[in-house]
Amino acid sequence: MTSRSLTIDFPAAPEGMAQQEWDCRLQLAACYRMVDHFGWTSVVYNHITCRIPGTEELLINPFGMRYDEIRASDLIRIDIDGNKRCDSEWPVNVAGYLIHSAIHKARDDLHCIIHTHEAVSQALCATDTEVVPVTQEGCQFHQRVGYHDFEGIVLDEGEQARLVRVLGADNHTLVLKNHGLITAGETPTWAFVRHYAFIRNAEVQLSAMAAGKLNRIPEAVMTHTRDQFEGGAAQAGAQVRHPEWPALIRLIDAKDPDWKL
Repeated sequence: MTSRSLTIDFPAAPEGMAQQEWDCRLQLAACYRMVDHFGWTSVVYNHITCRIPGTEELLINPFGMRYDEIRASDLIRIDIDGNKRCDSEWPVNVAGYLIHSAIHKARDDLHCIIHTHEAVSQALCATDTEVVPVTQEGCQFHQRVGYHDFEGIVLDEGEQARLVRVLGADNHTLVLKNHGLITAGETPTWAFVRHYAFIRNAEVQLSAMAAGKLNRIPEAVMTHTRDQFEGGAAQAGAQVRHPEWPALIRLIDAKDPDWKL
């Protein structure tokens, strides 16, 4: 876990818990706090899920707990179908987990999934336009976004197949029309930085569309820039792959260090 190299004291894993699960809990709890910090929450709704390395089990938020309250020890371990696999007095919002379970089952490369109803991305989801990379960071989403039409609250398991189909084999981001945003990645770091970059690009795209005609980035340049991000060239010289992640760890730790308990 990259953040262990920082000057922040991380408590040892609780007795009887594997270190890999505890590390996963720390990263995911940090991710919840970061999402809260940027104001992307819907009080107690939505999810961020993460697969515990080396297992088929996942971690998820307790249903009813605000993101700013969540600590590493509060996260609930579940199986791929959303059944609890640890003791917790909090329930799991199984209905809201349908989207996550579909992606986790279909893509074993996407271990962490963030779903929010954040206002900027929701505004883009409410238009009849697709995502247009109009910023350097936005080029990460060139040919990496799937689109799913709104069918109502996702309670029907039959919708899972349609979600998986639009996700495909290469996409890591889903625009749920008239609904919200999903980004995913190998780790909470990847899922979060994609969420952040998507929202920033969406904000610029919507503002530029309102102001006038978009200045479109050429196809070849978008592809080249996306490959720079995916290959790591965009962060050449950094000590870690995503230097913004440990910087954000320091931020949330300064706000409230209880997240890592």
